[in-house]
This record gives sequence, C-alpha cells and structure tokens, in this order.
Amino acid sequence: MRKLFFLVVPALVLFSGHSCNSEKSGTQTVENNNSSEPVKEASNFRIISPQNQKYINPAEVLHLSIGKLNDSIYLDSAEVRIDGVLLQKIFDDKLAANLDVKSFAPGLRRMQIKTFAGGKTESLPINMRFVSDIIPENYTYKVKKTYPHDKGAYTQGLEYSEGFLFEGTGNNGESSIRKVNLETGDIIKYRDLSSEFFGEGITLINNKIYQITYRSQVGFVYNENSFEEERKIFYQNKEGWGLCNDGVNILMSDGTHIIYFMDTIYFSVDKKIEVFDNEKEVNLLNELELIDGVLYANRYTTNEIVMIDPTNGKVLGKIDMTGILDAKDKHPRIDYFNGIAYDKQNKRIFVTGKYWPKIYEVDFVKK
Repeated sequence: MRKLFFLVVPALVLFSGHSCNSEKSGTQTVENNNSSEPVKEASNFRIISPQNQKYINPAEVLHLSIGKLNDSIYLDSAEVRIDGVLLQKIFDDKLAANLDVKSFAPGLRRMQIKTFAGGKTESLPINMRFVSDIIPENYTYKVKKTYPHDKGAYTQGLEYSEGFLFEGTGNNGESSIRKVNLETGDIIKYRDLSSEFFGEGITLINNKIYQITYRSQVGFVYNENSFEEERKIFYQNKEGWGLCNDGVNILMSDGTHIIYFMDTIYFSVDKKIEVFDNEKEVNLLNELELIDGVLYANRYTTNEIVMIDPTNGKVLGKIDMTGILDAKDKHPRIDYFNGIAYDKQNKRIFVTGKYWPKIYEVDFVKK
C-alpha cells in the first residue's frame, strides 16, 4: 500500500504498509448492505437504547428500550430483528426487552423494530457495531535467525514455498514478483510489473502466483514456474493491499478492517469478515498469512501483527514487533514493517519490512 499522511505517528512504530512517496487515505467507511440506509424518524415511537452506531459486546445482554412520542398510543406488539433475523416479539405495551445477541459475529449490524399500534405499523431502524467477545492475548517475539534481504525490495507480499521465498514488491517503476533463495538472498527468478502499476500482495495457489495492485483494480495470474502471465483478474475494491490463501479461496485486504474471500477463477467475493477486537474495528490490515488456521495480518504504519479467527473476524492476539529492526540496519530508504511468510513443513515464520536488509525467522511468545 501507499503512504498515509498522518499528523501524528507513534514513536515506537516499526514500519508496515505502503509507499512513502504516494497518497493514502486513512480509515475508510465500512461498506455494508445496510449501512447506507438512514435512521428514519417514526411518528409514534423511538428507540431510546441502544444508541445509533453504538459498539455492542455480544457476550452481554443487549437492553432494548422504546419510547413513546404519543402518550395516547398503546403498543399492541413489536418484532425485533437484527440483520433480518427475528430475535424477539414484544406484546401488551411492553417498551423494553433484554436481547440475547451472542450468536452474532463482529461487524456492522442493522436492528429493525416493527411496531404495531392502533392499526398502524411503523419501522424503527438503528445501526450497531458488534465487537468481539474475546480479549486478545498479548505477544512479543524471539528472533531465531536472520537472512539477507534485498534492501531495494519494497516488500508487499511474502510467501514461502518448496524451499524458496516468493516476494511481491511495490512502487511504480519498482514493482515485481521474484523467487528468492532464503539463505543467500539471491534472486532466482524475476518479473517486472509495468510502471503504470503499483504492485501489492501476492499468494501462491494451484501452481499459480496471484498479484494485485494498489488502485488499478486489476491483478495478474502467473505460472508459478515460468512467471509467464496467464490472465488478468479484476475486483471492485478501491484499493488492493494484501493476499494469502486457505487452499480454496484467496483472502484479500484493502486497508480497511474487512477481509474478503475471493474465488480463484473470477476473483469475485465469496464472503467477507469484519475484524474487531473487544473494543472496536481493527483497520489498516495489510500483508496476510495463514498459520495453522489463524490469520496473521500486518497493520500498516504500526509495529503490530494481529492474529485473527478467519471464521468470524475476532482478534485472538496482538504481537508487538517493536525493536526487531536494529538501528545499525537502518538506511535512508528504510520503510515500514511488512511481510509474513510461513514454512509449513518446518514450522518456521519469517518477517521483514520494506527496503529492509534482513529477513527474520521468529517465534511469537506470550507476554
């Protein structure tokens, strides 16, 4: 991804994300089928609690309170739905209820209360954000070994396959895919991307290399062995950031808190998850890697990797990578921490950064 223009950047930030020389917007608005619907005012009733756009922990009972705008009206009944699912019916002018919402995954949800009173029906909508009911565990790291890395590589995607690292790099005029000898850092195979494209994440699946681009809404599929381009892929996301795969779908980030599961043929969205910790959405998700069923994601411009349950978007852990880049390894072009690869056979995890001179083999350790 490209560089974010923030007024304040935490002092301990390692580096993670996109180009220092290009623009990037900050947190993006959540896209949801219901989020664009306005909260309409009714004539007889209103929702007192919960408040619109409130963060809700599904582990807690959700208290619903309805207020009357007309004291002479008697509420015959009401139906309470969240995302179309009927949760509860209310009868006999009862204006409050406790709702069990623990079955809902994190994300933006639409509550709709349909009231029946005096022969009239009204609809009271409200938007809520469900957070995770899990408190993430905190981790640090242990460096086991270091390897040489091309400090001219603006690392966007990193994967390990059959004894080699595969790397996708970014920046217009510098974007590429490459096959690299881990031990020596030597580039075994290389392919440039046209200078009109800003390369982003890569992933290997079905003997193909998939590579996306930043704002062009186009990606490329290459033969894994020859690096020859076989076809293009297209997507609707305004931006492309990171990729990995689960053996069936390709997982894609776009800088928001949403992860998209794309099919490998048409690159259309099969499903998506919204990533939340126990307080709010976790955005700026960048380079991705699946490790033993857990999704790991760099967070752009931070020194943090988040561990995500790919089935529901709940953040399981947060890894603080502060200090992994030694001061003696810094140089004028050094950029953000980014890149996670996993050697499944030997259970090795590798991380690096943009223009970093080293790749680090690490273990993640609970604090």
